[in-house]
Amino acid sequence: MILAKLKEATREQHENLENTVDVMNQMFSLENYKTLLTKFYRFYSAIEPQVAANDLKSAGFDFVARRKTPLLETDLKNLEIFEDVKSLRWNDLPALDSNAKAFGSLYVMEGATLGGQVIMRHLKQHLYITPENGGAFFKSYGAMVGPMWKEFCAITTEFAEKNADGETIINAAKETFDSFTECFKAPVEKGKNADV
Repeated sequence: MILAKLKEATREQHENLENTVDVMNQMFSLENYKTLLTKFYRFYSAIEPQVAANDLKSAGFDFVARRKTPLLETDLKNLEIFEDVKSLRWNDLPALDSNAKAFGSLYVMEGATLGGQVIMRHLKQHLYITPENGGAFFKSYGAMVGPMWKEFCAITTEFAEKNADGETIINAAKETFDSFTECFKAPVEKGKNADV
């Protein structure tokens, strides 16, 4: 099964990303939180158009309903920093020029939604941030996060079995984890493009 293989094959990259992003420790001050969201925006606003360029609907997957960039834009506007960061894009991305590669990348991005409920409680408790005033990104699917993840897993499994393209999916997931990690390591220079 592709999901078990993905989890095992990307374990090291997943741990590297979690250690680098360290969301819970980046949310004890509003300034840290703004920087954190800016880095998410820099990554998602660059990678989502690449994912969207593929014909995922032919594989039964509606990516439009899952895009995170609009949520990040809303949060950055609520935090009054969108104008300062709206041109930032992360350019060191994997090539996502096939559905298989897009599914590999989505494994990383869809998996990132799973901790949203815990993060939202933390945001509310420490920074008084709610989905309405700067926490829409972390709420993302809300109570539907579990069912949305299961749907993604089912569609990805079906696609992998039908197309026998598990290796491509796994390699794209690894590359996406690595790119995400590098994006979070790189400092944010507001008003400048993060062309690396």
